[in-house]
Amino acid sequence: MAGRREEPVDPAAGPVQRFAFELRKLRTDAGGITYRSLAEQAGYGVTTLSQAAAGEKLPTLPVVLAYVRACGGEEAQWQARWRQAVEESAGAGAEGEAGAESPYRGLARFETGDSGRFFGREQFTDDLLDLLRRRRFAAVFGPSGSGKSSLLRAGLIPALRHCQEPGLRPAAIRILTPGDHPART
Repeated sequence: MAGRREEPVDPAAGPVQRFAFELRKLRTDAGGITYRSLAEQAGYGVTTLSQAAAGEKLPTLPVVLAYVRACGGEEAQWQARWRQAVEESAGAGAEGEAGAESPYRGLARFETGDSGRFFGREQFTDDLLDLLRRRRFAAVFGPSGSGKSSLLRAGLIPALRHCQEPGLRPAAIRILTPGDHPART
């Protein structure tokens, strides 16, 4: 591998470091492709890709998949690894020093039971409620990791469940996730 030498990453230090270590191994197994070549193939900058394997924070899923694709790795396998690292890192950081549960979930999404810890998105929740007062259907979209699922699960759903307006309170709430083949599910 040409270029500046990377700082070593200890895979035993935690899920983020282990994930970074494995990304580096994938790049090595791909013939030691340089980050510059990797960037050309992946469509992300050299800095973004090198930080993905630095072990300081977990990269986003789109960055991981582009990195893996450029190295010739199996995307489905790496997506599963990434999800496992997200869950492990969220579990490792869920307890504070005094044993109290931290409101910060890392990259894990908030669920409907987390509404008491979900704050800072009240305006978005109110905007969605206002939209649903005027329309029967609303779509929420945005980049991966931007908080769409958390907004719906920990913001909108609890607000709808506690709403006293007869026309706004739904009889049932269903969470549908399209998956890899949305037309079949």
